[in-house]
Amino acid sequence: MPAYRRAYLFVIRKKGKTALLLVTFLVIMTLLLAGMAVNRAAKTAAAQLRESIGGYFKIAPDYQKMNIRQFTDRQLIDQVMETEGIKAYNAMDTWYLSVPELTLKPGKFTGEGDGKAQMTRLLGNNDSSLHEYFVLNIFTLEEGRHLRPDDTGQALISRELAQMNQLKEGDTFTAYITEDGNVTGEAAGAGASEDGYRLKIAGIFDEMHTEAGNQNTPECDLPANFIFIDAATSQDIGRKLQGTSQRYFNGGAAFFARDPKELDRIVQEVQRLDGVDWDSLKLTVNNTAYQKSVEPLDRLSGMTFLMVGLITVISVSLLSLLLTLWERDRIHEAGVLMAFGISKRNILWQHFLECGLIFALAFCLAAAVSFPLSRQAGKVLYHDAAGEAKENTEAVSYTFTNDPVDVDAAAPEVNFGAELRLPALALSGVMGIVIVGISVGISFLVIVRRKPKELLTVME
Repeated sequence: MPAYRRAYLFVIRKKGKTALLLVTFLVIMTLLLAGMAVNRAAKTAAAQLRESIGGYFKIAPDYQKMNIRQFTDRQLIDQVMETEGIKAYNAMDTWYLSVPELTLKPGKFTGEGDGKAQMTRLLGNNDSSLHEYFVLNIFTLEEGRHLRPDDTGQALISRELAQMNQLKEGDTFTAYITEDGNVTGEAAGAGASEDGYRLKIAGIFDEMHTEAGNQNTPECDLPANFIFIDAATSQDIGRKLQGTSQRYFNGGAAFFARDPKELDRIVQEVQRLDGVDWDSLKLTVNNTAYQKSVEPLDRLSGMTFLMVGLITVISVSLLSLLLTLWERDRIHEAGVLMAFGISKRNILWQHFLECGLIFALAFCLAAAVSFPLSRQAGKVLYHDAAGEAKENTEAVSYTFTNDPVDVDAAAPEVNFGAELRLPALALSGVMGIVIVGISVGISFLVIVRRKPKELLTVME
């Protein structure tokens, strides 16, 4: 009688042992499949974050040093963009202009009756969606669109400012260079224009973390009064104020990596660029958004990987012990089979097929059970971990100054679906067969160590 026939007869006749082994395999494979599903979901979500969240570094003039050098897009920016792994950049300016047509959120100068109460901060960008305030989710665009590199005379204003002035997308207002501008009165006066800069509202943003300013806060430092403008307009303001035809960015430039994990390597290469005066520049790295968001996913991935490893080790130990106990009761059976000319290898193959048949049934049942289980378990585990990261984020207070923004970003939601596809199912099936093979092999040592005559002398 062939081995598969003997295995089938043993499985259907030994119903008690078959049922116990079926339950054991079912529990093992359900846990194993659930662990692999959550692990795969964590890795997939982390990959999504790597594509959607841009870790970045910023290079800006170091105004705390005497030797200040402002850099141009034709020199340092182009040089940095040649570094492998950088996908985009945003060059920035900061100017202070008067907007007499608008009613600003009141602050320090309003109470003092100072004309500076009509002065606000204009933030120049070649791509406003890449500005730190938006990248770090401090501001979010609610209406309209972001400013693009090819825009001219376009602006973004806050929802609060729009409501105070009854403005909407497409409306216009004018900003003027005044004697209270960014530089000396002589330079500002030379660049002043009676017509000013007519700006069209391309979009309206809102503050994600609203903070009430105190009475000593200047109007230009209140986030509700911030106005984002396009690069062309910003550069024209800069040329008038600085009295030069060169394009300078006094706010520096932020460079975004394709893969946040590669940011450290990219920064090291940039710092080795020739001809860069790092004594007058400051390089700051902000990978917080990616690190905060990926933290719960890394924790889940590591935890489930450990879980799968422990399940495998415990399964081998448990099955080996269980099968070894059963093998002791089958020593005489093995001796009889060997007396009929059946080899130990063939008997081992029979025992493997017995466990394999039961495992196949348990695996099909486990696959059906593990899908809903892993989906729910994954969501609970992920949201618990993400909630912890969110609590740490919400404890951060945002300070709006002339200094670079350096804050923790809120961890964005990702598509966390704990599901197993065919390759993962195949891998888990192979792992299960390996567990069965190792367990059967270990338990069969009870028979292998005995000689054929000894097997026959042992009674059931």
